[in-house]
Amino acid sequence: MEIREVIEKLAERYPFDLQESWDNSGLQVGNPINDVKNVLISLDLEEEGIDKAIDKGCNLIINHHPYLFNGVKSIDLSQNFYKKLEKLIKNDISVYAFHTNLDMADDGLNDNFAAILGLREVKPLEASEFPGLGRYGFIDKIPARDYLNFVKEKLQASGLVVYGDTKKEVSKIALCGGAGRDVIEDAIAKSCDMIITGDVKYHDGMDLANEGIIIVDPGHYASENHVIYKLAEEVNEIIPGEAFTYAKGDNFREFY
Repeated sequence: MEIREVIEKLAERYPFDLQESWDNSGLQVGNPINDVKNVLISLDLEEEGIDKAIDKGCNLIINHHPYLFNGVKSIDLSQNFYKKLEKLIKNDISVYAFHTNLDMADDGLNDNFAAILGLREVKPLEASEFPGLGRYGFIDKIPARDYLNFVKEKLQASGLVVYGDTKKEVSKIALCGGAGRDVIEDAIAKSCDMIITGDVKYHDGMDLANEGIIIVDPGHYASENHVIYKLAEEVNEIIPGEAFTYAKGDNFREFY
């Protein structure tokens, strides 16, 4: 089985034409017609992940976040960023990204996010797009602080940044993996009690929480890393070899 065939099968579930216009999902580097051996799946292209891929005999890495995002005019292999590219080429490893197409697709990242957090009757969040990035659904009514503890545990987050009144009870929950500032107003419009998303700026959190919603920021990593294990299960069903995962852990932010 060629690498391109693995990607084509995944793309049937998470079509590349779903991705945002600014995105760069798809092939990052490599030869798609090579026969696939083993596969490594991770959120980002990390040096340690590449080393694990080499150790496990992987010649395909699937990341959520694209390694190459903006236009490249020159490649200086003395720069740390491009040293990864040099190592990939020397070890004949191809890299693909499944980014906003994975976020948006039915049964993709955000539906997986909703399942992990126990949401029922899950629906798209944005009014103007389908399927869109965000989701919302319902849980049994529970004190907000109890649900926050549940969220932190399920996402294995090192900490949560929370804006709003945590003394109330919640039952209608919105979410968006990654940076979901742009869908908070959609959650407010749908009268959600809480939204869980990453990369919320201080003033946005303060101002929008005044609309009555609780805004929970578990960090970009914690809100998305769960999907690599889902992808690993799916890739294991496709390839003749084995799928591995690499997770750096939620150590990008530290709470003192």
